[in-house]
This record gives sequence, structure tokens and C-alpha cells, in this order.
Amino acid sequence: MERTANVLYEKLNIKKNGNTKLLYQFFEKQNHGDTLHLAIYDAFEKIFKKGKE
Repeated sequence: MERTANVLYEKLNIKKNGNTKLLYQFFEKQNHGDTLHLAIYDAFEKIFKKGKE
């Protein structure tokens, strides 16, 4: 799964526009049951943190 995510990240990174920010974070200690929720929470924190800086 991690290898597939890395391949996807690399493909998307090549195709991104100038104003696109692409991040990849591996949740090593989590399992499938909690990774999705943590990833979404982390994404919203990153998106909305931008306006606070």
C-alpha cells in the first residue's frame, strides 16, 4: 500500500499546476480504521491554517 501511494504521489507531483500544493504523509502507527479520519483532519488543518499565517 505504501509503495502504491508513493507511485501515485510521484505521478500527481509531475502533473500539478503552479498553484497546487501536494503533500504526502505516511501514518506508520495507524491502521485502516483510523488513518482515513486522521488524514482528513490533518488535511483540513493544513488547508485552513494557511489563512491564519
